[in-house]
Amino acid sequence: MRGIYGQRLGPAGAKKRILEAAERIFEEEGYSKSTVRKVAAKAGLSVGTIYFYYKDKEELYTALFRRQLESFSEMTEPLRRQEPVAALRGLVDFYLDYAVKKAKLVSMQIKEYDLEIRKPLKKAFFDAQKKLIADILERGIKQKVFRQMDCRETASALFYCLRGMILAQLSGELGYQAKGRLRGKPCELFLNGLLKNK
Repeated sequence: MRGIYGQRLGPAGAKKRILEAAERIFEEEGYSKSTVRKVAAKAGLSVGTIYFYYKDKEELYTALFRRQLESFSEMTEPLRRQEPVAALRGLVDFYLDYAVKKAKLVSMQIKEYDLEIRKPLKKAFFDAQKKLIADILERGIKQKVFRQMDCRETASALFYCLRGMILAQLSGELGYQAKGRLRGKPCELFLNGLLKNK
């Protein structure tokens, strides 16, 4: 398969190019204003090539959203192996750094929170992230670093606190330069409630 500029692309290369173009188009225009034709133009591919891999805009968006969630989960997974306190601190920094690096994408996803096609994937992602936090908490309890608690409920509270911090980050209320000061405070508040020796 060739792009409209004559370069030869295999299936993996074509899909990668399509998803990268789709990410830019959806970031810039949101789901409702984006079209397969705009994605094709951005990718330098024919519209027919897009339809060869994705039957419609919905399937393309779902594939892109799935790829982003899987990539995010892969990046946070190593935190499971870190010491529990460092893992929680790392999680807070990772979430907020990601919100800065992918600000347009995260903003678009927040604006389109009620898009039906995203709901099953979003729920699975949220559940996986809350389980990651709960697993870190359970490990901290076993290592006698954290006090006894309901790990699932605490994980949910911390996860939604992080999501609120992302909104504050994107709106400029938190400030990227506040990493060591403001960004650390919510994490320290949680840790003060979790640590066994506090």
